[in-house]
Amino acid sequence: MGDIAQRLDELEAEGFIVIEGAMTPEETERIRQRVDYAREQGWEEGLNAVGNMWFDTLLDREPEQYAPLVGHASLRPYLEGMMGPQCQLRSLRAHINPGPYLQEWHMDFYGYWDEKRKANGARLTVPPVGVNTTFYLQDNDPGQGHLKFVERGHLVEPDGLAPHDRPTFEAWCESREHVVIHPKAGDAVLFLSHIPHQGAKDDDRMERSNVVCHYQVTPMHERAWHVSTPRGFVGTFPFSQ
Repeated sequence: MGDIAQRLDELEAEGFIVIEGAMTPEETERIRQRVDYAREQGWEEGLNAVGNMWFDTLLDREPEQYAPLVGHASLRPYLEGMMGPQCQLRSLRAHINPGPYLQEWHMDFYGYWDEKRKANGARLTVPPVGVNTTFYLQDNDPGQGHLKFVERGHLVEPDGLAPHDRPTFEAWCESREHVVIHPKAGDAVLFLSHIPHQGAKDDDRMERSNVVCHYQVTPMHERAWHVSTPRGFVGTFPFSQ
């Protein structure tokens, strides 16, 4: 538990941690094949302009495959240590990057700073917070792919959020110091959902896919400005039993 506490201190200080080998090679390959199968079936919601294909329904379509990723055993101590039984699954989303891919700078929980201000103005509320766990299904070695964070970008409100001004936000992210990481297949990156980040393929030919679980500490109302739509309440509290 001492090691868990140290890693949680790191998460709070840096905004992210890498859990190496979170999934076994067999588990990683099984999930990779299921995400490929989802693409073959045409289950994607779309393919956007930066090269990201996304899937929002896989937990409902194949719960026996994807449910083990929710509160995954390798991540449970960290999620419980941060959120306890108030940890709620907001969404499960898979991604495939079939061609060139340079993700725009973004935050998963865009509304964090606005919601924090609202909470500070009401006596009994607490600021909502979100945590993202991303399971990587291929090696993202230097020269192939990477994930980039604004260094300690969870500690300061970016420019361009209120009102929303994407060019200003992007320029702010580019102007800051960055931390670049190269997750391996089976690794999970756990990060606070309001830290600005950007994924990319450095080699357009590489296969790149991942599965993301978004968690939130309730209460977070449905109009909170987040990249994903909440699943609701039933069955979404993995640690409440």
